[in-house]
Amino acid sequence: MPEDEAQLTKDHPLLRVVSKWPGRGPTQRAFEALGFSLHSVWQNEIIEFCGEQQSDMLNRYWDEVALETMLSIGKCDSDMRYFAIQPQYRSAFLDELFAARGPIEPPYQSPPLLKCLLEHHKRVWTDREFRENRSALFHRARAAEAERLAIDAKDGLKKKKDVIPFLEQFCSALGFEGYSRNRWRKKTDSGLVFEIGVWLGGNMFRMWSPLKFRIFHVDEPKFALDVEGADGLLGRLVPGVATYEGCSNDREYVLGVRALVELFNVVAGTIEQTSPRPESSS
Repeated sequence: MPEDEAQLTKDHPLLRVVSKWPGRGPTQRAFEALGFSLHSVWQNEIIEFCGEQQSDMLNRYWDEVALETMLSIGKCDSDMRYFAIQPQYRSAFLDELFAARGPIEPPYQSPPLLKCLLEHHKRVWTDREFRENRSALFHRARAAEAERLAIDAKDGLKKKKDVIPFLEQFCSALGFEGYSRNRWRKKTDSGLVFEIGVWLGGNMFRMWSPLKFRIFHVDEPKFALDVEGADGLLGRLVPGVATYEGCSNDREYVLGVRALVELFNVVAGTIEQTSPRPESSS
């Protein structure tokens, strides 16, 4: 690690601790061991579209994006090779894909580095039948998973605040303690604090209340990883989990809330591991 990167890690305990994260593979397997699989349906659909011969390339791409994301605490855009902070890990593989990428096509301003992912994105937006078939696939998968995990939406969710009892139940079961009306925290042995919150502003009747995730070190609480929903951090650590947010009923909504809470807890557990991470390929 170059001297300036080593100094940055030393100066910020959060960066030092998250450098222990073992990667997407162990995190995804631990999440799947809990019974969650919708992300796998998403990944398999992508692989089927791109072709099985592309599966190794796709998995390597997902692995490298996940590693860059965690080690830069979410402050990067791997597809655009943008880092808001000096990265602890920069993927030579992604650098090569970026160098080989052709001109960016409007309106796709931040396209994925793999061409087949861009083609899939285009197909979703331009082919209504493809989009509807894909939506139906995920709806069936969500329904089956909600049934398998015995998800109970109880009396339903009419207002945003109705999600709080579910969050209290899921967070408490995983050792997160209530910090305020809509925030829960867990402190790990390494000094990290993992915080889960929910945004209740705006339209009080809106179905989806974006979950907020924050990670910081007790010695430096203002230097934090701070994101909303699954499209940012969690969706890059385990690609496909954002599909949990595409709920169409109360039961699927509760499933999505539980899935994201459980995955965030898995991330906390894997960071506590001491598995060595790959050496920087920059």
